[in-house]
Amino acid sequence: MIARIAMLFVAAAPLALGACATPPGEYPSLAQREIERVSYVMTPPQTTPTPPQSPAQPVLAEARDLLASVRTAHTAFLADEGAVRSQVAAARGAESGSDAWSLAEVALAGLITQRSRAMVSLADLDQLFITASIAGESTETIEAARSEAEGLIANEDAILTDLSAQLAP
Repeated sequence: MIARIAMLFVAAAPLALGACATPPGEYPSLAQREIERVSYVMTPPQTTPTPPQSPAQPVLAEARDLLASVRTAHTAFLADEGAVRSQVAAARGAESGSDAWSLAEVALAGLITQRSRAMVSLADLDQLFITASIAGESTETIEAARSEAEGLIANEDAILTDLSAQLAP
């Protein structure tokens, strides 16, 4: 069987090779073409970068409103801090689950809620910053608002860490 297939290939080989043979004048020349003799180098055009646009007034107004919201939440946080410190001081040394400890935990949770209000506004500022960055707008004003908001929230985090440590058994 294999011998028959081999004989078939041997018989068909001259027919297949004959299809490749064409008269010598029909091939394209392999000589260098005129376009290939050009010896200059192209340089890309020089463009000056455009400065980022300033954000639109509604964007700046929204950033100011969000920062005002963070400041309001921070003021409420600081207003509640004294009462929470008193509750935590009264619960210091108390067992977990006691009445004093439970009241201090509830007061601390209220303080954490004030912090979360500021965090929501900070997240909105982050979204505003990203949107302005993608649009190629200047982000300096929004970044300044974000920095201030982050500073206020970092202050709140330090207070919450201190109060939580005092309640720990």
